[in-house]
Amino acid sequence: MEKIDGYFEKCFSESTSSSAPVICAITGTGGMGKTQTALEYAYARRESHHLTAVFWVSAATEETIRTSLVNIMQKIVEDQARVSWPESHPDYGAIAHSLGISGFLNKNGRISFDPESINAIQIALFKWLKLPGNSKWLMIFDNADDLTFGIDKYFPTHGSGAVLVTSRRPEFSHCAGQLDLDGLDRESSINLLLHLTELRDITEDERKHATVVVQKLGYMPLAISHAGCFIRTMNISVDEYLKYYEKAFKEAQSQVPRLGWGYRNDTAVTTWEVSFLAIQKQDKEAASLLLTCSYLNPNEIFERLWEDDQSDVKAILEKKKKFSLLASYSLISRGQRGAFSIHPVVHEWARERVEDSERYEYIRGALYILKKPIRQKQLGQSKGGWDAGEERRIMAHAMVLCGYLDPGFIKSELNSKQEDTLVTINGIAFVLYSQSKYDEAIKQYQKVFDWQKRVLGENHPETLATIRVLASCFDRQGRYNEALQQYQKVIASRKALSGKQFGYDVVGENDTESYNVLHSMATSLYNLGRYTEAYQSFQEAYAGKERLLGKYHSSTLHTLNNMAAILSESGRPREAMERYQEILAFQENSSPRDEQAIQITTNNIAASLNRQGRYEEAIEYHTKALKGMEKILDPDHASIFSTIRDIASVLCNQGKYTEALEQYQKALGGLERALGPEHPQTLQTAGQIATVFKVQGLYDEAIKRYRMTLAAQERQLGMQHPLTLQTIHNIGSVLRKQDKHHEALVQFQIALDGREKVLGEGHPDTISTIYESGIVLHSQKRYPEALLLFHRALAGFEAFGQDYPERVGSADAMERIALVYVSQEKFREALKWCSKALASREKTLGKDHPLTITAANTLSNCKKTALYQHGCVIA
Repeated sequence: MEKIDGYFEKCFSESTSSSAPVICAITGTGGMGKTQTALEYAYARRESHHLTAVFWVSAATEETIRTSLVNIMQKIVEDQARVSWPESHPDYGAIAHSLGISGFLNKNGRISFDPESINAIQIALFKWLKLPGNSKWLMIFDNADDLTFGIDKYFPTHGSGAVLVTSRRPEFSHCAGQLDLDGLDRESSINLLLHLTELRDITEDERKHATVVVQKLGYMPLAISHAGCFIRTMNISVDEYLKYYEKAFKEAQSQVPRLGWGYRNDTAVTTWEVSFLAIQKQDKEAASLLLTCSYLNPNEIFERLWEDDQSDVKAILEKKKKFSLLASYSLISRGQRGAFSIHPVVHEWARERVEDSERYEYIRGALYILKKPIRQKQLGQSKGGWDAGEERRIMAHAMVLCGYLDPGFIKSELNSKQEDTLVTINGIAFVLYSQSKYDEAIKQYQKVFDWQKRVLGENHPETLATIRVLASCFDRQGRYNEALQQYQKVIASRKALSGKQFGYDVVGENDTESYNVLHSMATSLYNLGRYTEAYQSFQEAYAGKERLLGKYHSSTLHTLNNMAAILSESGRPREAMERYQEILAFQENSSPRDEQAIQITTNNIAASLNRQGRYEEAIEYHTKALKGMEKILDPDHASIFSTIRDIASVLCNQGKYTEALEQYQKALGGLERALGPEHPQTLQTAGQIATVFKVQGLYDEAIKRYRMTLAAQERQLGMQHPLTLQTIHNIGSVLRKQDKHHEALVQFQIALDGREKVLGEGHPDTISTIYESGIVLHSQKRYPEALLLFHRALAGFEAFGQDYPERVGSADAMERIALVYVSQEKFREALKWCSKALASREKTLGKDHPLTITAANTLSNCKKTALYQHGCVIA
């Protein structure tokens, strides 16, 4: 403890204070007493160091950390309510406002949240920790053994307190003071063992036997604890324990695989085996429960997982007795009421002690346990009382279990026709999808698909439904081409099916599902920039939905809204406005009115006006939508801040950069609270702020912000996500403005390679990168290469009709081609392309538009230059 005090002296000293928490990590092999050391330190120093608070965070997984932080905030809410309103009903609205968690606290003072809002709660908690008066706190992160994610992002960065971490992993030295535990000393080990046995009048011989036992156990606190509990429970002497130990040791060597842990195989492992065999003799079902739990998240297991609607009091009591038996041998640890945990090393040992041929029984048992809560989630039922926190706990169990659903197990279940297994795996995939764990969801859906393909056939409706949800996962990941392929596969298969084959109408006039799939496919086409095909598919889906569901059904209007978005994006603003106005008119006159849908449509109209350069009207519609949202939504709802971001975009297009920056900052702060600092929408807003600095010529600040955004996007979205590629493109654009041509070209090439792969060669974003790459090549006097890229860009722009005033389009490409010819002193060619550019400007923008006037002046200059064979400059 003195060593820990040495690290924490700065933050706990009366004479000094710290603005940032001090971090210390207790590390060592499982069973060395890290958690116990942390507990003892907290109890001992709470009084002696006058600690204001001690917080305990279960750090076994990222999900348990988040849940713990929410639970801490819940405790703070309760404390504030008790102190501020000791004799009356608390004003939880005021409490929520003071803590910065408005929208997350219900009228009963309970925090309600979803996966995307946990980050906002974490931010509020960390702000609370650094408030004046909130000093000398201790936050313990226990069992931080999973370092596959950046755990340090959950450490408070401000405030006068301390963070104490316990972990089996030795990799904390880079961010914390580190203490490595290597077991107890001999005397402490002997005293611990004899204390736990509760033997009275200890003799010298018993002390000698205890010395032998602790030596056998390698002085490991956890193993010694097991031994002491076994001696006490079995009512045997210390000497007799050695006989049990030796017998179990021989069995362990012959039956239990060596686990390759950092201590001898004849220490804690054999001790756990002794306890397990004793439990097995008393209650085989209790022993099986432990083995089943070895496939669940070991940190937080609620006993009610084994209960159902038919469970009576007697059955529940019998199950609790089994858990009590496991706890009596220290193989599980009961903490909060109704829950228990298993030490990670015991958890691993319990799983490894079973022969391969027997493991499937316990994996199947773990699946059965998760079946009920997962089914409740799928059906949207809450009869069992599962809240958002419980959902995350279930997901933590599912994530552990998924690691053991190997091909051998799936094949075994398939051969034995265990259909319940398929249903539960499908449910696990659904929960993972709902929590945005797309990589893991895809793995599980793939298992379901393989099963269905073999049993039902690839064209069975249930198999096709799984393919569709796989496509949806790909779409959410920005893998649009893969999503499109899967959607096309589903549609082709459904069209080929006969309704008689399955006894109901699979395709044809009454096949609503096919139109839903068609809508999803159209969305992928839209994301790929294939607007003509997307529009045709949306149009077909709309016609089918209109006939089957009605013209004004929400699903039908959703498709119509997407059609309007394509029209707006592809240079057909009048048609887009007609569609939007049609949708809005119905929404405003329908009963009951869907106010949120009305505001979304209003905002879409504003976005279309912004694209057309009708900025004042765009601001008017955005403001109307914002006011409407503020009336019906929580003040911290993400949609409000997304609309503020849209207003900032219009202001930026108007050249009102100071106002735009203010609105962007407001939007960014709100989205960070609502969705978290690394949510895609939040990061997109951060990138837009960087763009404001870029257009003002503040390139150093712009590139700094772009790089910060890129680092987060690479972590959260991956290198190939469209938003990540956009930021890489933007970095290249800034470098081009700084005349760092080689560096710019490197960034553009990365963006181009990614966009061609993910979005396709004809996507507008791909064309944009091609265009800017051409500018760099021109600056490097690589004229033939520049011309090639500008002609590619021109072909792309013409395909989409992109000639809005605020974006680069066909006329810009023509002018760039002319400029290259000027640089080559090919003035007749330059004159031809200047003429084409002017004609394009006049057609799309009108003769009086500033860009058209500039193009006319450029043509005039070019004519003079052609006459005098002298260079010209194209603006």
